[in-house]
Amino acid sequence: MESFSASEPWISTDAFAKLAGISVQAARKALRQGAQGKPWRDAAIRVRRLRARGGLAYQVSVASLPDELRPADKAVRNARQLPALRSTVEQDHVALRRWDTISTAFAHPCQSPDRAVAIAEAARAIGCSKRTLYRWLSQYEQHGFRGLSRARPSNAGLARVLVSRVFDRAFRCRSYSDRLHRDIAAELEAALKGLWASRAEQAGSREVRRLAEFLLLEICERRGVQLPADAIRLSRRYVERFALYRVVNTRRNDRKAFDDAKPRIRRDWTDLAPMERIVADVKHLDVIVTRVDGSPAWPKIVAFMDAGTGRVFVHLVLLERGEGVRQEHVIEGFLAMVTSPNWGFPQGLYLDNGSEFGALAKIDGALQQLNEPGVRTLIYARPYNASAKPIESLFARLDRYVFSLLPGYAGANRMAKKTQTIGKPPKPFPGSWDEFCRTVQGLITAHDQRPVGGQWADRSPEEWLQSKVAAGWRSAAVDPVALDAAFSDHDSRRSDRGVLKIGGQRFTHELLAALPSRTTVDLALPWRRGAMPLAKLGEQWVYLQREQLFPARWIEGAQVSSRHQAAQSKYVSELARGAPKLDPVAAKIRWSKRQAQEQPAFIGARIDLGSDVEVRGKVMAAEPQAPRLEPAAADRLRAREMEITQRLERKQRDAD
Repeated sequence: MESFSASEPWISTDAFAKLAGISVQAARKALRQGAQGKPWRDAAIRVRRLRARGGLAYQVSVASLPDELRPADKAVRNARQLPALRSTVEQDHVALRRWDTISTAFAHPCQSPDRAVAIAEAARAIGCSKRTLYRWLSQYEQHGFRGLSRARPSNAGLARVLVSRVFDRAFRCRSYSDRLHRDIAAELEAALKGLWASRAEQAGSREVRRLAEFLLLEICERRGVQLPADAIRLSRRYVERFALYRVVNTRRNDRKAFDDAKPRIRRDWTDLAPMERIVADVKHLDVIVTRVDGSPAWPKIVAFMDAGTGRVFVHLVLLERGEGVRQEHVIEGFLAMVTSPNWGFPQGLYLDNGSEFGALAKIDGALQQLNEPGVRTLIYARPYNASAKPIESLFARLDRYVFSLLPGYAGANRMAKKTQTIGKPPKPFPGSWDEFCRTVQGLITAHDQRPVGGQWADRSPEEWLQSKVAAGWRSAAVDPVALDAAFSDHDSRRSDRGVLKIGGQRFTHELLAALPSRTTVDLALPWRRGAMPLAKLGEQWVYLQREQLFPARWIEGAQVSSRHQAAQSKYVSELARGAPKLDPVAAKIRWSKRQAQEQPAFIGARIDLGSDVEVRGKVMAAEPQAPRLEPAAADRLRAREMEITQRLERKQRDAD
């Protein structure tokens, strides 16, 4: 079939007829002759033939038309938008070749000598029989252009081999039905899918093939099919065709491997400003160090990665046996990062889901003040989704270029340690904990000078930082005391002569000594182990100190006491200057007079009670007098009456 450029504009037969001002029949004849290489109006037009719904269709190239017939630009654009005709390249090639062969015969009437001569010449030209050409003519007359294509086989789309060649051959030799053959193939296919979806796939395709052949034997026995033993064979290609179902077993029994294979996206972190997003995580070092008591230990680090530059800040932690990284260690590392000259306070945090990072949620308010409204300042990583955290790739580089250089490095596999001698544990780092920390910090500084590939364009984290500093970035500073007060439990105490009692201990401060006794002071008890409590004295937080006991013979104790008393006297004097003198006696008298004036005047009505009293006295005299009770008996009677009253009140409350 002819090959034409896809970008070349083409127009249909109807459009060509309108441009040339001729009928559609004349246009079709001109294009049919043009397809045979004949010129039209002394112009060699380019014509292509396509298979259409009604048979054969012609289209002409706009570029091959004479200049006076070429349509305007708009018509050319519309010509390019002609709907593409559906076709199958192989069948179109066959049909067009057959049409070219028999097209000359259609110029003569049916059953005429001229048609017979044309058929004979065409048969000699292509080297086939005249009977074949007459069959093509008959198919074209009965079915149109599509009749020239090959007929679709009755078994098109059906598998020629249902189980295996050797099995199918032996099965058909026993004259079993085709329906039974298809049923066995369907049941075997389901069994293979189940095998690949089970734990059996971990043994490999050979084991799956062996089990599948056994299941095929059971299927045949269950259905009453008796075949030779050598016929129960499956090809490796057929068995491995269902290997894609092994992912089912991976998801069922190895969720970590399944999650690692999930499709993911990549993020570009290079456009972030320094400290715009800090990624925090905890890493266990594969290096052995020695504690003060001589016991071996595996240190850990709390790492903070600046996502905008790729640099890292590490805080090393040496835990006691059985301990884990807690919030206090994360707070210590965060405070160390914030107070570092090249780091400062971050704009946002990307945190791991560990409980040790829960304390950093308390600074969310401060983070929101550094961002636009609505910006997420705290982002928690999805559990067991290490590939989404950029710090994980950083940890891999640190293991390769930093931690593996240290003496005492034992490798990531604790069961197969990299030892200097066979059968003995690896030697620890030959130095103290302080020396180990200095060595690691020095290597981290060197690592920040190392170029990184990928999206970091072979530039080091320090180069990225300097370029963004040159663009105008400046770090945000924060008072570490105020930050330490945020990571704490808040409480309050009353001062007692310049001393606060906290947890059974006595604490003091120069500013606290100036306050009068029983002054309520707000406290912040830091979560960091060993940190001194903080007190809010005035508008600032200060660290308290433990009260110092002075020896009896030291004069410094008297000097400190005099200084504290003078500070308190000065504090009281400042309070006095801010409070005006007021006479409370005069204020009390004025208040009493005002109360008397505001009371409403009450004038009672005069009532003559003389006659009523006299009548009531006579009635009482005539009534018999109850005997007077002794004081003890009267008390018992009143207690009894009170008890009855209380019982009745309780019943009434219960009823309500």
